[in-house]
Amino acid sequence: MTTLTRTEEPFEALPRPGTLLDAFERTVGLRPDRTAVRSHDGRLAYTWAELADRVAAATAGFVAAGVTRGDKVALLVRNRPEFYVVDLALVRIGAVPFSLYASSSPEQHAYALADSGAVGIVVDPALQRGLEGVDLPVLRVQIEGEPAPGWRSLADVVDAGAGTAIDALPRPEPDDVATMIYTSGTTGAPKGVLLSHQNLLTCAEATLTTQGIAAGTVTISWLPSAHVGDRLGGYALPLYQGLEVVTLDDPRQVVAAVVDVRPGYFYGPPRIFEKLRASFDSWVLGLEPDRAEEVRAALRRGQERVEVEQAGGTPSPELREATQHDRTGVFRPWLESVGLDRLRTCVVATAPNPGPLMSFFHVLGVPMGEAYGSTESSGGGTAATPGAIRIGTVGTVSTHMELRLLDDGEVLLRGPQIMKGYHGRPEATAAAVDADGWLHTGDLGSLDADGHLSIVGRKKEIIISSSGKNISPVTVESAVLSASPFIGQMCCVGDGRPYTVALVVLDAEYARGWARQQGRGELSLEELSRDPEVLAQVEAGVAAGNARLNRPEQVKRFRVVPGEWLPGAELTPTSKMRRSVILDKYADLIEEMYA
Repeated sequence: MTTLTRTEEPFEALPRPGTLLDAFERTVGLRPDRTAVRSHDGRLAYTWAELADRVAAATAGFVAAGVTRGDKVALLVRNRPEFYVVDLALVRIGAVPFSLYASSSPEQHAYALADSGAVGIVVDPALQRGLEGVDLPVLRVQIEGEPAPGWRSLADVVDAGAGTAIDALPRPEPDDVATMIYTSGTTGAPKGVLLSHQNLLTCAEATLTTQGIAAGTVTISWLPSAHVGDRLGGYALPLYQGLEVVTLDDPRQVVAAVVDVRPGYFYGPPRIFEKLRASFDSWVLGLEPDRAEEVRAALRRGQERVEVEQAGGTPSPELREATQHDRTGVFRPWLESVGLDRLRTCVVATAPNPGPLMSFFHVLGVPMGEAYGSTESSGGGTAATPGAIRIGTVGTVSTHMELRLLDDGEVLLRGPQIMKGYHGRPEATAAAVDADGWLHTGDLGSLDADGHLSIVGRKKEIIISSSGKNISPVTVESAVLSASPFIGQMCCVGDGRPYTVALVVLDAEYARGWARQQGRGELSLEELSRDPEVLAQVEAGVAAGNARLNRPEQVKRFRVVPGEWLPGAELTPTSKMRRSVILDKYADLIEEMYA
């Protein structure tokens, strides 16, 4: 394992800058020789001063190429240091850079380019094939390599701009659009969400001050830059506070990257942490019996402490001392082996997070909190404050924001983080943000007496059974997923049906680890999905989950389907479930469960 030496810096709350450009220039002045961004593979790294030099050169190049204030420019670029050069250069001009998902189809790329009116596109050569047959803007730039016919290299654009004056360029204003992020399009055609500099910076300020993220903290940019999670956590926060960003160009390798990087700040959807939890269970399976029992005893002690703290009590000095020893001793080898030993801030967002998963990481001493927001709210809305995390909630309303619930439970947000609107869609904007400035999120929630928000589902995803019972699929899935390490993913079905059924996908890592421990390591994941012993374990998990649910919610039948659900197919690029895709794919199997 690579040994890293880092100097822990104290958190300092910096004044909120007016624009992303102001934030960038301030950080360059404060930390010129510190690392700004580096690639996980070690290929490239920039200090803040080096990044500033490259941004200035690229700015001149894009000006010479004809890009002007307000122009939309598409970026189909993996997470890599060059992204920051291009994006910040366009921001300096006052243009509007927006990212395309690498997993999108050519038809989806064509839609975004046409809808945005993009004047240019910048691509990573590895993703260029995804543009075959697409009508492209005139300005076409490749990040590296020999340019294809009709394309220019970024180096050529930069060289052609040498000598072009940029000092007189008008500076962006706080209310100017800084970026556009397209929605997933699961409920209709994708819409371009227009986010201003102040939208992003007020959200960044709230996150930094709530979480106490210090300058120099290392984080990983791994979510697609087309997602608000990375636009905030991997871009706005680092520019504002001077974080060190490690870029990962293959998000499928994020768990391995965490091992190498050992971040101080990490953010992501629950699926990543479910994989880590499965890794822990596999680790325990491989221990000698006495050592495994020591770990299980430590887990029991830790769970006792978490339950006392969550109930508002104070653990006894003996319990605190014992569990602190467990965290720094018993659990330490595993925490080091998966790269979580230097974690100071951990935020789970973008998808529902089962409470038992949170409890598990709190037992280990991992400072895991939840946050809630949407693209339309710049990724912000609520957040858990370290030291006051209430498991099962997504925290309290963020700094500068207001929150209210309608009578049907829909969550409304208002504040400076709310988008400027949808690009070219005034009617859709008016439908999403009412005349009083409230964003209607479409999410259903509840508030406890202390203002902690719990999200119970999506308004449009609520299942109404044939007997008229309202069922939140998220509630059902969370209860069952947390009941068995064998269950990796699950989709609850039951709209208009007499009872609830489920499609289940095995947790690949845990199932394979179990098979090896049983001396059956030769079994494939598909074979394991049909194995009677595995099915019995899944059935026990479903039964345990059902015990936490009321009768209409309980899963009456289930089927284990082979393989894994992956981003770009059954999942969105950020691992949210595409229910309509899953329901279509397994329509026959679903009908079989109701036969």
